[in-house]
Parts: sequence; C-alpha cells; structure tokens
Amino acid sequence: MSTRFMTVTALLLALALVAGCETAGPTAIPSGASAAPGPDVVTPAPTASLPLATVPPAATAAPPTPTATATALPLTGSGGGVLAYCYQPRSGLHQIYAINADGSGNKKLIDARIGLNHHDWSPDALKFAAVGYVDGGTTWSIHVFNADGTGLTRLTDAAGVWDSEPAWSPDGTKIAFTRIYPDQNGRNEIWVMNADGSDPHWSGVEGFAAKWSPPTGGTRFIYVSNRSGNYEIYTAQIDGTDERRLTETSANEMFPTWSPDGSRIAFSASTGEFNTTDNTKTYEIFVMNADGTGVQQLTNNDVLDDYPRWSPDGRLIAFGSDLAASEHWEIYVMNADGTDVRRVTTTPSNATAINAVWRPDR
Repeated sequence: MSTRFMTVTALLLALALVAGCETAGPTAIPSGASAAPGPDVVTPAPTASLPLATVPPAATAAPPTPTATATALPLTGSGGGVLAYCYQPRSGLHQIYAINADGSGNKKLIDARIGLNHHDWSPDALKFAAVGYVDGGTTWSIHVFNADGTGLTRLTDAAGVWDSEPAWSPDGTKIAFTRIYPDQNGRNEIWVMNADGSDPHWSGVEGFAAKWSPPTGGTRFIYVSNRSGNYEIYTAQIDGTDERRLTETSANEMFPTWSPDGSRIAFSASTGEFNTTDNTKTYEIFVMNADGTGVQQLTNNDVLDDYPRWSPDGRLIAFGSDLAASEHWEIYVMNADGTDVRRVTTTPSNATAINAVWRPDR
C-alpha cells in the first residue's frame, strides 16, 4: 500500500488498514506498561524541513525489536522541550514515545496490547489521550493513560466509527475528537466529551482535527473541512456557532494549530499539483495571523512536511517530514520563523516517527 495523501479520508483509510494489521485482538486493553527505553536515537543530523501526518507503506516483514539505550537519559527538555511522538513500525503496534528536542533521552512511554497513535498531552502533562485501534482495526476509540504508561482506559466505544485526533481543552476538563464515518464516505464531525469519557456529544461542527483556542480563551475550535472541494481552515465557537473561514485557495490546508498566545496559526498545505498521486511530496509548513492574513511559507522542500506543533513558549515548531528518505518520516524542529531546521528522531528503516506533541510547561 503506497502512502498517497489525496484527501484526509484516503489517508485515514490507509491508516485504518495498517492499524488493522497491528491490533492484537478485539477490544484488547493493554497492561499498564513499564516505560522502557525505545529505539536508539543517534545524534541529530541537521537537515531541512518536512510534511503532513503520515502513514508508512504496508509492511512486508516485522521490524526488529527496538534496542534500548545503554543508559536511559532523563527527559529534561534539553533542546527546547520534550516531544511525545508515535513510533510506527511497518509491522507491529504503534506506541507512544517521548524524546528531548535535541534528540536525547528517547523513551518508550507505554507498552500496550493495542496500537496507539494520534495522541495529545493533557495540560498538566500527567495524562495522554490517544487513539486505540480495536475490533481488528475497524473501530478507533479514544483512550487515556497516565504519562508513566499505566492506567490505559477506553473512553469511547461506538463500533464501526473512527474516533481520532483527541485534543484536551485548556483547563483539562474536556476532550474534543473527530468522529469519522467510514461507511458514509468519510464524513467527519467534531465531538466533545468530559475528560472521563462521560457526556460525548456532537459539537455542531462538521470538520476534522479540531484544536482548542489557547488558555486565555478556550471558547473556539480551529479545524479543517473539505466542504468546498478541498481542505480549508475554519474556526467556530465550540458549540458550532459563528463559523469563520480563514483560507480560500486551490490547495489543501491541513492540521492548523494556534500559537500559545493565540496570535498566529501554523498549518501544512499542498504546494504541488493538486490531488495527484505525487501530492504527498509537496506539502510545506506555513504560518499566518489568527485572522488568516499574513501567510508565510516556512519550509520549501519536495517532500511531505506536516503536523506542525508550537512549543509551549512559542519559539519552536515541531513537524514531521520524510526529508531524509522518501516515505520515512522523522520528527524535526525549527525556529518559529523557519530557520535552524534540525532533526530530532532517527528510526530504523522499517519504522517511522510521526505526530509530535510538546509536553506542556509544568
């Protein structure tokens, strides 16, 4: 299965097929795992920029068990902070790891019996929300677990849907997520529930990958929708009212996220020929003002740069890219103005690192 980003639905379908190969069994719940060190990360090689949330090609052989580092280094935040990411073998279970932004201290956070991906750190940095693949991968459910890898708990249990992209509210009391209906042409809705999984309900927003406005507000979502024929960026009140469209282009704009102070938005957008099988090679990272003005391109590669995330202090942006090798995604960071791009992770040839999320300031 080649990794071709034609639409979010196509991308998620590909991921669903991969996830189906990863699940250990229906509704399996992992044991509270020990946080054993993960794949060894070598000294980061300075390179350039990256692309959008990705899925590796289908596996043909199981990857070797990641080797533990000789001495586990602490997650001190050296290099500008700590990043949690999904370690994605081409065969086997996706799991969540953490690493310092300078590439040191790589650590496996949980050893679950189901694949985990598309994660978000709680505002107090004590928990994660993540997607868990169950029912042979046909159902995606939101789970939470403690940052030490214990207490994995399933929150959503609707069968036959894909609950994805969980995002904690700034006060930590609620979780927003995208509910995707694969039997309805990939229709997607933004849902909200309490942090314990109670009161799940549709917010009134039709869209994908919502993020809450920063802690000073927390009353709006930013998300994308393809109702116009391609993916554009919108904001709305968390009850779905007062929707505003921020972009209007022929490109796909994806994975928008506000800066910590709410003044800027980072996102990934296609810059090559629209909706072709080569489209994965032409996504770049952009920033713009919160009202959609002042668009600025930060990366300039012939690769897929995606899933930008601001550091808690707003100085850095993490993103994923297959800059080093086609369809081999790694985590990178750069300054918020696009300078000083540097590679954080170095995974084996039969695995990738995707979907980086910064640990909140504690």
